[in-house]
Amino acid sequence: MGSKRRTMMSNSTSRPAFEVNRSLMSSGVVLLCVGFFLWLIGAALSATALGQAAMKWIDQMEESPSEIARRRAQQFKEAVSAGSKAWKDQSR
Repeated sequence: MGSKRRTMMSNSTSRPAFEVNRSLMSSGVVLLCVGFFLWLIGAALSATALGQAAMKWIDQMEESPSEIARRRAQQFKEAVSAGSKAWKDQSR
């Protein structure tokens, strides 16, 4: 009776086996790897094209970005100074 009980319990709690088609899974993994490397190559080519376009655009500018930044910083300092002076003059 004890062995019959064990058999009944093991049959009632057993689950179906999870079987994966290995050839289909390996084909999928290979395609994923190939796709990833193609994506990586495409991203590198796109980044190179964007970088080259940016360099051309900067070369075509009349003023370099660093000169523009210096000029804007100077304008900002002058505006702050003028605003501060106006504030002080108004307070008197």
